[in-house]
Amino acid sequence: MTLDLAPFKELIKQRCGLIFNGVGEKPLLDGVCRRINETGALSAASYCARLHRDEHEFHELVCLLTINETYFYREPEQLHFLVDRLVPRILARKQGAAPVRILSAGCSTGEEPYSMAIALREKFGDSAAHLFMLAGGDIDKNALTKARAARYSEYSFRSLAPELRERYFERYGKWAWNVKDEVRRQVHFHHFNLLDERHPHGMHDFDVIFLRNVSIYFDTPTRHRIQQRIKALLKDDGYLVTGSAETLANDLGVLKLVEEDGLFYFAKQQPAPAKPHFAMPPLRPKAVMDWVPPASVAQVPLPLAAVAGIGDALRLTREKRHDEAMKIINRLLEQQPGEIRALLLKAHILLNRKEYASAEETAQQVLKVDEWSIDALVALGLAAKWRNHSMDAVKWFKQAAYACHECWPAHYYLAELYRADNDLDKARRAYRVTQQILSGPQAPCDGLSVIPLDLPAAEVRFLCEHQLAKLDGAGAVAAR
Repeated sequence: MTLDLAPFKELIKQRCGLIFNGVGEKPLLDGVCRRINETGALSAASYCARLHRDEHEFHELVCLLTINETYFYREPEQLHFLVDRLVPRILARKQGAAPVRILSAGCSTGEEPYSMAIALREKFGDSAAHLFMLAGGDIDKNALTKARAARYSEYSFRSLAPELRERYFERYGKWAWNVKDEVRRQVHFHHFNLLDERHPHGMHDFDVIFLRNVSIYFDTPTRHRIQQRIKALLKDDGYLVTGSAETLANDLGVLKLVEEDGLFYFAKQQPAPAKPHFAMPPLRPKAVMDWVPPASVAQVPLPLAAVAGIGDALRLTREKRHDEAMKIINRLLEQQPGEIRALLLKAHILLNRKEYASAEETAQQVLKVDEWSIDALVALGLAAKWRNHSMDAVKWFKQAAYACHECWPAHYYLAELYRADNDLDKARRAYRVTQQILSGPQAPCDGLSVIPLDLPAAEVRFLCEHQLAKLDGAGAVAAR
């Protein structure tokens, strides 16, 4: 069926913020056609008119469009951070006055809030039943029905330790598991639209809100509206936790971005002034000649000869003619001490010369201007790694991976560091992420804009596959 999707796009974006463009139009077209057939609507126009007046039918369509990709203990580092850091902090403030209130927004079929309940029981035992109030909210009523039923197939357990499944679930037939009643009773589910000014009874004053892997479906203005909504639902000292790949996309000045031990969350506060953003796009590799620093960085425009000099310095650096490149870089920095591209190339050359302290100092100069420079974060990670400061290296590479999920060198270096530290579960996850990024249909983008790392993607992918085979084999032997 050929039909005009524009009015459907506009209505859905207005009511629930979802965006359907490009390849995303296909599920919208399929869903609209299916509901037209099932409702017997005479035309697309008449069905669209019905959506405006029939709330139930609108939700029937939305249920066909939402993506319910979830599983137990997804991104477990954030769950452990919740249980080991945020929750004890909140309990100390409350001193037993009231339960800690936690919301899983966009909870889908319930794996996330049940994972929270399990993690809290692992930490606090039976006391978790009265120490915490857990809520799950989602716009998809069908997903909420499944969440309340609390019955899951093997697919939902792909990241959950077998002993936790045995402890908190009961078998149902041959292929399914039910959440045990004591965990199930602890989580309450609500139909919840992130953009709706109204909210269900009891959905307010949360100490912590998880909104993970949800905001990727919204544009920036919609994310800003959602954050304002989330802020209203949080207590004054509350926290928002987003998915690791979404952190930077949600740093909109509504809530304060906080880094702690390499993990990031948002704290409620008055809206912060908007931070200056660079014109350099984070995902365009090696876009050196196109980038011009903003006025806040480049107070005096570089002469044309100096701009050309950047290209010469980069070419010489790639050819490993570092002494010649450094002469050009130093000349550029004499004309303009804050020239970011020159500083990044200088840090890279210093790393190659094993002048690690000087490389770190140079990369830190970049972070003073652009605190999310992928190149500077990776340079600092490499300097720490080569100085055997593994904890610092993990911190810097984690920040690079947060700032740009596609930065596969950061994921790969994290995997190597975890493996060296015998943290095999984290090593597996980091190797798999690297492998997945490098297995895409298009040429992989490392997120770097200036520094020429020269990591061969094909070889790194092979090394990841090799290490995963060894780690999985070792795990299978240990399980016997």
